Amino acid sequence: MPSHRASRILPWSCEQLFDLAADVENYPAYLPGWVSARVIERTDKRLRVEQQLGLKLLRQPFVSTAELERPGRITVHSDDGPFRCLRLEWRFEAAGLQRCRVSLSIDLQLNSSFLEPMVNSLFNLAATDVISRFEIRAHTVYEREPE
Repeated sequence: MPSHRASRILPWSCEQLFDLAADVENYPAYLPGWVSARVIERTDKRLRVEQQLGLKLLRQPFVSTAELERPGRITVHSDDGPFRCLRLEWRFEAAGLQRCRVSLSIDLQLNSSFLEPMVNSLFNLAATDVISRFEIRAHTVYEREPE
């Protein structure tokens, strides 16, 4: 199963960064490839989300479930749409005063070999690119220059 991982220390609290990662409905505003995201069920510990990934004319809808373990971890999984198995995990670990190590791991296996190149192209750059875009989003939301 292809895996993608990235990690970075960012100058915001783990709680702030957890809140950004849990704000799935805003992913399409700053993450390329996310066409739409809509929470269809929400509790304090769980989100079910209808999403759509896509490049150009090829779009793939799917439903995912996110388990929320505030403020340390968010685990997302899906076996819907193009995914035989998708597991995405955000980890947030304190790294000093108002600093947090954000780690992202993405493991996926697809149902279709036809879709594999398209989806893998999204996820090949995804872990590192998502962390970079996530940092820019944190700067925008929390109005603080990254260090």
